[in-house]
Amino acid sequence: MAARRVEGLKFERVADEILAVRPVTLEAHALNQSAAAVFDLCDGKASKSDMAAEIQRRTGLPADEEIVELALAELVDAGLVVLDGPESPTTISRRSLVRRLSLSAAAVMMLPVVETILVPPAAAQASPTTTTTSSSTSTSSTTSTSTSSTTSTTKTPTPIAAPTPTPTAKF
Repeated sequence: MAARRVEGLKFERVADEILAVRPVTLEAHALNQSAAAVFDLCDGKASKSDMAAEIQRRTGLPADEEIVELALAELVDAGLVVLDGPESPTTISRRSLVRRLSLSAAAVMMLPVVETILVPPAAAQASPTTTTTSSSTSTSSTTSTSTSSTTSTTKTPTPIAAPTPTPTAKF
């Protein structure tokens, strides 16, 4: 089984992570440190054991091929990597890895993650300012311009005070 990166991606390294952007679909994918380690080795030549050793070197996670399978599954799902070969898709889950490897909370945070967001097009990035202006001309050749805007106010509910207990006299 060989894994190769998809063509046409632009990516930028930020610390130990990678931001990969697919300009055609306007999708951005953030790869954490361990997913980035696998992505870097997706050249069609590196083996799973090579990738597992690189994850261990970069993150301190165990050199386990199931961690690599989790990373590859996330990278394939995001459309960043294609797998060559007849191998079936993995069914490894993050939960089963945590149980089997008895990972600490800090180590769980290092498991491979690929987050995907849609990048808004450049036209949508400008702040929208909508002002409706209408002008009309009357028979006396005067022009009047009116601007309409909608404002909304929100009313916060007033908290209800709890009743204060009345003192009772003891005889």
